[in-house]
Amino acid sequence: MNFTLRQITYFLAVARLGHFGRAAETVHVSQPGLSSQIAQLEARLGGALFERGAGTGPVRLTALGERLLPVAQELLDTAKRLDALARAGRGPLSGRLRLAIIPTVAPYLIPHLVPALRAQHPALDLELHEIATDEVVSGVLSHRFDAGIMALPVGEPGIEAEPVLRDAFLVALSGEDDTTFLSGPARPESIESERLLLLADGHCLRDQALEVCSMRSPRRKLNLEAASMATLMRMVATGMGMTLIPRLALADENRDGRLRIVPFTEPAPSRDLAVVWRRNAEAGADARALGAVVRMLAPALGVTAIPAPPDAPLEPPARRRISAARS
Repeated sequence: MNFTLRQITYFLAVARLGHFGRAAETVHVSQPGLSSQIAQLEARLGGALFERGAGTGPVRLTALGERLLPVAQELLDTAKRLDALARAGRGPLSGRLRLAIIPTVAPYLIPHLVPALRAQHPALDLELHEIATDEVVSGVLSHRFDAGIMALPVGEPGIEAEPVLRDAFLVALSGEDDTTFLSGPARPESIESERLLLLADGHCLRDQALEVCSMRSPRRKLNLEAASMATLMRMVATGMGMTLIPRLALADENRDGRLRIVPFTEPAPSRDLAVVWRRNAEAGADARALGAVVRMLAPALGVTAIPAPPDAPLEPPARRRISAARS
């Protein structure tokens, strides 16, 4: 019987999401392309794998699809193990690594991370994805990604996490803002809920900002939520309100100096960023090696490196010295 791992991957994506369009997005292919591959797999198996109704509801597996599901997952798991064995023979970060990073980290980390990885691990074939937290977790669990970088907590028992960076929060206002109560270090309770601007639902930074300010849902004079950090900071710069900005984003988002930045009183609120991977996965060695590289970047990023756990593999001497200087 002639079928491909690509067809198996597409089948599993549709089975997991119950939708051809969303499945196509997750595997980065057009919906007609995905449907064509599924149709070829069905032709080889001699029957339909999904019930395709005329409505907008989720597609369901047929009896044949239900029988194929565990076998397909086993096939994909076996392929992943073979790939991991090949990587193990070459050492960490020397094969393909599919890495997902949340949007409030990716634009600021990637320009530093990619050159560092190229210099230290030239045999690495890096595939980057910028997606929301929930998609990072689901993608790692479903074998779509080998590792991710996101803010803690993970909240999923099937995921391993190794903290790498501590990113402090600051208050951002317009440079022309005449608010006087924030002339010095700010207290979280002093943030005006009516003026607090946030990222839209789905961004973990939104939840973190609300938690820092001890708010569930702020009452705002301007009911506008941003889809990106860049949009949020431009709204703040024009005097629409105030927000919290992670230290990691400060250099990029305040290049023109239009923002007024106020630190919090100590201990300042912060978020911990971690490298995550699927529990018991062979990608753990790659993920830990990636974490070592990310920690090295802490001085350039303006954040604090979180030391590796005691049971982590030792880094090369030069890297240990850099990490120790920041710990």
